[in-house]
Amino acid sequence: MMPESTRCIIWNGPGKVSLQRRAVPELTAGHVLVEVITNGLCSTDYAIVRGEVAGSWPGMALGHEPVALVRALGEGVSGLEIGQRVVLDTMLACGQCRFCRGGHTELCSHSNEIGFSVDGNYADYAIAPAANLHPLPDSVGDLEGTLIEALTCQMGAVEALNVGFGESAVIIGSGLAALTFLQLLRNKGAGWVALSMRNYPERVRLAESYGADAVITDEDMSKLRLPSFIQASDGFDLVIDAVGTEQSTLAALSLARRGGKVLLYGLSRAVVDNFPLGEAIFRNFTLFGKTSAPKMWQPAIGLMGREAIHLKDMIGEVVTLEDLPRLLTSRESGGPIKRVVQIAKGK
Repeated sequence: MMPESTRCIIWNGPGKVSLQRRAVPELTAGHVLVEVITNGLCSTDYAIVRGEVAGSWPGMALGHEPVALVRALGEGVSGLEIGQRVVLDTMLACGQCRFCRGGHTELCSHSNEIGFSVDGNYADYAIAPAANLHPLPDSVGDLEGTLIEALTCQMGAVEALNVGFGESAVIIGSGLAALTFLQLLRNKGAGWVALSMRNYPERVRLAESYGADAVITDEDMSKLRLPSFIQASDGFDLVIDAVGTEQSTLAALSLARRGGKVLLYGLSRAVVDNFPLGEAIFRNFTLFGKTSAPKMWQPAIGLMGREAIHLKDMIGEVVTLEDLPRLLTSRESGGPIKRVVQIAKGK
């Protein structure tokens, strides 16, 4: 039986978030009604709330990292079963542009994204395209399943870097993305991997447990260059900026060797001043900017199911829908690495 209404978290404009009750949208052909179990709180949610994400609009429901149960199937849906646990690919591509036809829906020039420009799923119930839902194996729990959406993006970025065995790397960042990148680089066979992060003891401990060769917790990034083999190459083979400020982006470029690869992943600021164009050209850097990676959903689910990557221990707090208006409008520094919203009981 279709529910008539659902609680949902609504963005009402810059700095304004509320918990409301709304009608459940109509279940149409090719779509599925899901009951949301858990949903990850993403750093991008804060940017949307501040009014910094293009395409978001006041009155939109937030949320884009759900684990949910299938409750009803629209006409024409196959391959999913009532009661099945699923995760959601949020990208809504047009299917008609040159990029979609070429198999690169992440580059779609007419795309929307659930929770960014289309109503999301911080809600009891939501409607989702069946084609965007991926079954979740029993080996992945409700909490860590919320991390798969972000993991696909990070895996796509590392895949684009084409990491070579033994290559040196440095990651700038203290959050979930930085600690995930560390594990992915280790899985890909990188050699010396260093982190520049804030002095959060728990996060430093995690970085060391994930195999970081060096962790620098002050702003003196010259310490990252201390190993003789880094000095001999005048920098790192790979550099990842998982922060996205002017300071972190310029630092990432300064740490790359000649001919090195630099991944710009963090997005704390949409525009970076004082970009060293001449240095990027004359040192022959290759720059990467990556977000969505739709081809990584099954590999990501597989990695988590085999426990080849460890993300659950980064979940620091489980909260409720009622907590979200306060949390989304008063972000603190150095809080839990990841918060997950518990909405319903699991399967």
